[in-house]
Amino acid sequence: MSDVRHRYLERQEPRMNIIPMIDIMMFLLVFFVLIVLHMIPDTGVPMHLPGASTAQHLPHKSLVIGISQSGLIKFEDKTMSAAELKTALEQVKKTHRLSVILAGNKHASLQDLMQVMNTVREAGISNVGIATKR
Repeated sequence: MSDVRHRYLERQEPRMNIIPMIDIMMFLLVFFVLIVLHMIPDTGVPMHLPGASTAQHLPHKSLVIGISQSGLIKFEDKTMSAAELKTALEQVKKTHRLSVILAGNKHASLQDLMQVMNTVREAGISNVGIATKR
């Protein structure tokens, strides 16, 4: 009888099952990662693109050259001159078949756009498009 009483009075160490806690933490981690990825805007040069009703979606295999309102040329997150752009495009063209998309600010001058387009064609790339939004 004392043996039965001794089992009831025996203290058990409290145990916490952490496997459900790990599952919940992994779910929360995935949830927050997905939410944060949708909150981050597209990186690159902020542009106000002109609109066109006949705009078409092009594949992402194209190079994008940005032209700011003040006429600055942005390529691969670098500001460069027309001569530097031509050299960079010639280097990339050696290894890949290219198409180029010009993403000009809607307030950029037509002369700046034509200068960049001319530079792209001098580099030997004839497939040139202009980025717009619908």
